[in-house]
Formats: sequence, C-alpha cells, structure tokens
Amino acid sequence: MNFLLEIGTEEIPESYLAPYGEQLKKMFAEEFAKLDLKAEGIGSFFTPRRLTLFCKNIADKQPVRNEKLKGPPASVAFKDGAPTKAAEAFAKKTGIAVENLETKDFDGKEYLYAEVETGGASTVDLLKDSIPAIIRRLRSPKSMRWEDKPTAFARPIRWLVGILGKEVIPADLDGIVAGNYTYGHRFLSPDKIELKSASFEDYRKSLLKAHVIIDASDRENEIVKQLISHGAIEEKIDRHLVSVCANLVEWPSVVRGSFPEELLELPEEVLLTTLKKHQKSFLVYNKDGKVVARFLSVANNDLKDDDRIRSGFERVIVARLADAKFFWDEDRKKKLADRVDNLKTVVFHEKLGSYFDKTEKIQKLVEYLAEAVGKPELKKTAARAAYLSRADLTTAMVNEFANLQGTMGRIYANAVDCESEEVSKAIEEMYQPRGADDKLPETKTGALLSIADKADTIARCCAVGLGPTGSADPYALRRQSLGLLRTLAHHNFHISLKEILEKALVGQENNSEIFEQVLTLFQGRLETVLKEFDVRYDVINAVLASGWDDVALVVDKAKQLMALVDTQDFKKVCTIAERCNNITKTEKFEDTNVDESLFSETLEKEMWNSWLAASENMRAAVKDNNFEKAVQSLAENFSNALHNYFDEVMVNVEDEKIRSNRLKSVRSIRNELVEKIADLSKIVF
Repeated sequence: MNFLLEIGTEEIPESYLAPYGEQLKKMFAEEFAKLDLKAEGIGSFFTPRRLTLFCKNIADKQPVRNEKLKGPPASVAFKDGAPTKAAEAFAKKTGIAVENLETKDFDGKEYLYAEVETGGASTVDLLKDSIPAIIRRLRSPKSMRWEDKPTAFARPIRWLVGILGKEVIPADLDGIVAGNYTYGHRFLSPDKIELKSASFEDYRKSLLKAHVIIDASDRENEIVKQLISHGAIEEKIDRHLVSVCANLVEWPSVVRGSFPEELLELPEEVLLTTLKKHQKSFLVYNKDGKVVARFLSVANNDLKDDDRIRSGFERVIVARLADAKFFWDEDRKKKLADRVDNLKTVVFHEKLGSYFDKTEKIQKLVEYLAEAVGKPELKKTAARAAYLSRADLTTAMVNEFANLQGTMGRIYANAVDCESEEVSKAIEEMYQPRGADDKLPETKTGALLSIADKADTIARCCAVGLGPTGSADPYALRRQSLGLLRTLAHHNFHISLKEILEKALVGQENNSEIFEQVLTLFQGRLETVLKEFDVRYDVINAVLASGWDDVALVVDKAKQLMALVDTQDFKKVCTIAERCNNITKTEKFEDTNVDESLFSETLEKEMWNSWLAASENMRAAVKDNNFEKAVQSLAENFSNALHNYFDEVMVNVEDEKIRSNRLKSVRSIRNELVEKIADLSKIVF
C-alpha cells in the first residue's frame, strides 16, 4: 500500500529544501520502525512550495503480537494485602485491573505477570498522530511561528496532503487538516488538484500537468538542456548554480538576455559573480571560450510573455553590472601598495588587532618559511605578495563581493600595480584551499603564503581562546589546519611543523599550553589527510607513532608503506617489530645502551652483528627517503638472524646483567625501527 504526504507552504529558501527532505525521510523511517510498521521504498521530494514524502509499500496495520510482561516483585506490589503504586503502574501498562493481575515464580521469587496482546492498530490512525508530530520536529536554520499557529517552520504551511492507498489520513496540524487536494504552479496552474490515491506516478503526472516538476534532479536536467539549447557550452555550465536554480523554481524556463558590450571590460570573475550573486544567472561564452555580452537566466514561468520577462532580468542585471563597472573604475585609481596603510582601520579581530598587524606578521613568517624549505630565492617575492595580500579588502569591489577577496587582489596587482605574475597569483593562492574540494596553491610562492597565513590565524586564534570546541569552530580553524597540511604535502615542503608554530606564536603568553592545543588540532587533521591518500588505519597509526613533525615526510612514508603492505618483505619486518615489541613492552628502561662484552651465545653475537649491518643499510635508505629499500634490507639481511636468536636463545635468563643486556638489545632494535620507519607492531594482517 502506498503512502503519500505533502506539506504545502509559501516559498521555502532553496538552501533549506534538501536538508528538509533528508529529515523527512529519516524521521519517517524511524517512526515506521518505532510503530512496528513494515515499510519499503521511502523517498523524499521537494520544490520551493512543497515537501513530499512517498512510501512505496507500507502495511495497512500493525502486526498483532503476544507479549509476556514481568512486573515488580509481589512483595513490592502489595503491602498488607493492598496494591502499591508499583502494582497500579503495572496494571496501567498492561490494561488489566489490579485485582486480575497474576503472579509467577521466577527463580524462586514471585513477580506480577501478565500476557497481553499488542499491536493491530490501523496505519491511518497511527499516522494521524505521527504526521503533525514529525512536522513539528523538522528544523531549519531559521524557523518562525506564523500568524497564531504554534508550529515553528521556515515558511507558513498552507495545506497538507495525507493519503494511504485511497484513504485520506485526517491529520490535524494547527487546524490545517490533511486531505487529498494539492495545488499546482502559483501563477500558471493555481487551482486545486484532486488526488484519487497515493500513487506517486499519478501524483507526479498531475503536478506536471499543473506546471510543477516534483523531482529536483528532473528540474536540474531540464535547466541544463535548455541552457545548452540557448547556446551555453556544457563544460562551462556551473552545476552548483544549476542546483540552486532548480530549488528556486517549480517550472524552469531559461530566458536569454544581453547587456552593453562596454561592460565586457570587467574581469570575467566580476561578471560571473555579479550574475550569480544577484540574479542566479549564467554567463555566456562563444565557441572559443571567450565571454560574450549575453546571459541566461532561469524563470519560474512558461515564457509566454518572453519579452517582458527578459526585460525584467536585463534591467536588474545591467544595473548591477554598471555598479560593478563603477567599482572597477574607481578601484583602479589607487594602487594596492597605496592601500596597505588603510588596513590599520580594518579589524581582523578585536583580540588580535588589525589586518595591517596580521600583514606584518605574515611577512615575517613567510620569509622564514622560504628559508626553511630551501627556497631562499622566493623570499623577496613571497614577502612582497604578503605585503599586498590583504590590500584588496579596502576596495569597493571586495566590499560589494566579499567572495572575490584575493581574486581582486590578483587582478589589481597585475592590472594596476604591474606586479609580477608570481606575486599576483600568490595573492589569490593565499586563500587556497578555501574548502575541502577547492584546489591547492599551484605556485611555490602562493603555497608558502597560504601556509604562513593559515599558521598565523590558527596559532593566534587559539592563543586568545578562539580555538575550536567539540560543537563549534566559528573561525574554521579545522578547515584551515587541513588546508595547511595538504599544502605542505602537495608541495613536498620538508619543514618542522613545530618550528612553524613557534614562529607564529612569538610574543604570545602561555606559549607551551597553546602549542599543545594547536598540535592536537593538527594531528586530527593529519589523519584526515592520510585517509585522502587511501592509507589504512593501521598504517596511519604506525606512521604517526614515529613522529609527524615533517608532514611531507609522513605522507610520503605512508604512501610508500601502503605500496608494500601485501609484500612478504613487509610482513617479515612487521614480524620483527612485533616480536621485539612483545618481549619488551612491559619492561622499563633507563637507557638502551648495549654492552657487547656480555654477549655469551654465538647466535646472540650473530644476531647483533647482523643488526648492525642491516641497520646501517636501513639508515642509508631512510636518509634517501627510500622506505622500500629499508624494508627490503631488514627482511633479507636481518629477519632470519633475529628469529634464530629468539628460537634458540633464552632472553629472560636468571643472570640479571645478561637478561637486562639482552632486553636492551631487543628494545634498541624496536626503538630504531619506530624512529626510522614506523611502529610496525601496529600493523594488522
């Protein structure tokens, strides 16, 4: 039996729709399970004016079940022959009068006992109460109470549809009683539509006739098809913007408009942002990939009055582009370098000073980074980029379009200040990656500047108590930490993470306490970085156990070890590590200095000499960052000697000096494996 629920509303903000749909689906799945209703094929759909839940197959009533209920002990249920509150509560739960309750022996003690029949309620009766309860539990970023209705929702609820099979579910939400009538497009088909059953196909077709496409993916496909038919180049279509537009309309119709040619003087990024931000419209390109003075917009209409709709879009878009042109012309009258002093009045944070202060700190930090990673030739360029990096905050364009911060810095540095391509590009790359899916800085200078800026923000925010908590991260420090680590790994910058933080924390109080807080933040994000490279959890644990101060080295080592995990050599070395760890893990060592004069067994001497030779080769391989060769050397030149030693020589002998020396030799082998390669005893086969 099908179940159909529709919540009809005023237009809901596009960003609320998908979360609402997910909540509906999840809550009803949980409710069906709670009510013991077998349900299959649960799906949610949405448009700006409606949220819909459909269940392909749901039972028409609960199954009947016989339950055996054990109550309180008889000694507690009755006092002096009179029932207590415990007995009355059990009687209420079972629906049996107190005087009719039975007792039963459990392990020699009498308890109240009842056998009751449960379930059997009709699905219509159950959903009549569940529908309003679930709607009241739906949450959005901003929910409000409308008119005199007690239910808080993103927008006023105007109608409800509730049908099970062919039967209406008369759920009542604040006086709005569910029925079998829905409504089509607000302007194109505003009349009532009667639904004769809960068939989703009939529901979809009825709405389609009424100019409503219920499935968001169908609306997206329709928008893309129309965009292409109007000359859009498929690979240039902004798919995120398509998704946004699909959630703004019920009946998408693409309209083509134009703007004056002189506005093409604006940078492409400005044209794109202006069209996208203000009118959710698409820029048009010719076959050569060059911008033309046209745009494509998505209307919630059928375009019968095409000229009027087009002129409406053009009027707004041309005005917005004209504003952008004014900002562009005004901003170019002043160089970025001449704007830097103005940053003294732009607050970074009330506890951290101005953006001018931040700029000075980043300059010093990026100069240190250039030297530390072995790129002293980039020192001057990186410092120049750092000096200009925040100057675009004082421009009219960035004041209007905050998301162009950095991008306008690059454009103005190139077009107005005549800075080098490397400096200009680094200004924009400082902000990269802006999110998990954003690209990393391409240039070394941009990467250094990005690392410096993020390190400064993370360290100083934590220093003044603005670090992330379990439930909140208002300054996106976790995201910035992840971006910093990914950049270090991507550009293979071998540098001490601790030294970066020490430089960033210069002048801060409680330095050591903050230092540990920031390191903990980085360690959690480093695990995420390693997972992005498909590194197994046990390899991650093994590698991090040997230290992670050099992020690029850690990532490279983890990737190399992952390539070895299925080899026999790797398994042999892991066995070495495991045996050495197991025999010494409960011991306490003041030092692991080995006295070779105490070796009394031939196999003991052979094992140690074999280790000295193999470990020398291992260290040489590790120095060349060749962990495959290091593992191979140990597997071929040391594995057998160690196993022969363990199999034939008693380590824990009675003689204290010999026993201690043997344990020290084994522990020193384990320690060097951990230090040079990883704690391979953590590897799971």
